[in-house]
Amino acid sequence: ATPSQPITPSPQTQAQVQPKPQTPVPTPAPAPKVESRPAATPAPAATASAPSKIDANGLPVSWSIQLASLSNRAGAESLQNTLRSQGYNAYIRSAGGMNRVYVGPLIERAEAERVRDAINRKQNLKGFVVRFQPERG
Repeated sequence: ATPSQPITPSPQTQAQVQPKPQTPVPTPAPAPKVESRPAATPAPAATASAPSKIDANGLPVSWSIQLASLSNRAGAESLQNTLRSQGYNAYIRSAGGMNRVYVGPLIERAEAERVRDAINRKQNLKGFVVRFQPERG
């Protein structure tokens, strides 16, 4: 009877050994966390340059191109549809009885200027770059 008692703990020891191989299974889980750290590394780099590109409301500074200011809403919508058909993100803001047609927003001012020049040539317009202002609702 005495030798059978040590044999009984041996299967329990084997049962305890089986969960230990399961413990390394979560160990690969930190490996994806390591992958997320390099992804997070560019974010702090962007954050380091971002403070100068964040406005007082905590929103990114971005740019739009104002292409027209029309009293006729139908004319503004026509221009907007034309620009959208060419792949531009065109939108209209109305203020003071005028309907202003914009393209944007674009994060880099240089990119906004390049797009402005391209649209000015294609549409025979005299657009200009302005700070993008989110709509107040």
